[in-house]
Amino acid sequence: MDSPLSIDELLSAHQEWNLTYDQLYYPVPLRATISSLCLLLLCIGVFGNILVIVVVATARVRMLTPTNCYLVSLSLADLIALVVGVATMISELNVTRDRWVLCGIIGCKISVYLSYVGVNTSAFSITAFSVERFVAICYPITAQTACTVKRAKRIIAGIWIFGLLYNSPWFYLATLLPKPVADTNVTIERCGHKLDRSSRAYMSLYLGDLALFYFIPLVLLSVLYSAIARVLFRSSSTCQGSEPLRTSNATRALQSRIQASQHIQLLSRNFTRSKFHNIENSKSSHFHKVVKMLFVVVVMFAVLWLPYRFMVVYNSFAPRTRRIASEWYVAISRSLIFVNSTINPIIYNAMSVKFRREFKRLLTCL
Repeated sequence: MDSPLSIDELLSAHQEWNLTYDQLYYPVPLRATISSLCLLLLCIGVFGNILVIVVVATARVRMLTPTNCYLVSLSLADLIALVVGVATMISELNVTRDRWVLCGIIGCKISVYLSYVGVNTSAFSITAFSVERFVAICYPITAQTACTVKRAKRIIAGIWIFGLLYNSPWFYLATLLPKPVADTNVTIERCGHKLDRSSRAYMSLYLGDLALFYFIPLVLLSVLYSAIARVLFRSSSTCQGSEPLRTSNATRALQSRIQASQHIQLLSRNFTRSKFHNIENSKSSHFHKVVKMLFVVVVMFAVLWLPYRFMVVYNSFAPRTRRIASEWYVAISRSLIFVNSTINPIIYNAMSVKFRREFKRLLTCL
């Protein structure tokens, strides 16, 4: 399986094995452009993801919710994928092509392992917070016991344990492979894996990983957010005074949850009917904003991973002469994955008043 964090591994899979002497280095424009972009993404991504983790950890009363726990898990996974990926890409771009220079075979094994742990755990964290929002909105009565911080922490622990164990075979499979330079006595060692690309084991591992951490989550997320949107739309229509002919059980439950959370306080303070409806609308608006923010995170995950996933799927089945082997395409598709690991804190800041307020509070204290 092509490492999602290695240009050399991707290109080596779809080009001839031997390099000529003139091919020992990537073109200067490619090296300068992609290296600068990766360094920028690394700085923004590390700062932003650490900020998310610190904000949720320090503002526990205001920010410690099940959804935010999953966002912390996502930030940690993105941090791992980003740091390992950028270090790998920059080293590959700026030294002899295909030559592995990061701590020998041990560094090769660790980088491949951590890259898959980060990427796969990120996908499962996105799926987990989407399921949590689905239950909270579509089954609010069940959510009172199911969607708790304690349960979220247990699920997150399970996700990480699964990710660490599932990807553990890469400690064995990842290794340094010799790559001769044509017409010279020079042999370069590159970080690759022991599986034959034409073997059934390779295809089974690759297709299983692709389905488990990309296609199945996307199908599930599409179903979940369609159901969430339907419930929120009906709830919004009811709060605005339009009585739908048919109201689902989930819609009625959501309305009951919105009303019940404020009912005792409203009675004790003798709120007017108009103020009561204002609070109902405010609560409903909060649900809408949270779901919109998470939906944008999901869309970014799907879109930014698509060029890389498309290339690897296409190249796995296309004849060698028709495979995508453009250095620019490979480098840009890899960089888009780094964008995915960088952009989430920016989304939180842009779409969440709570995160924006806590970011400002924390930065002011620095």
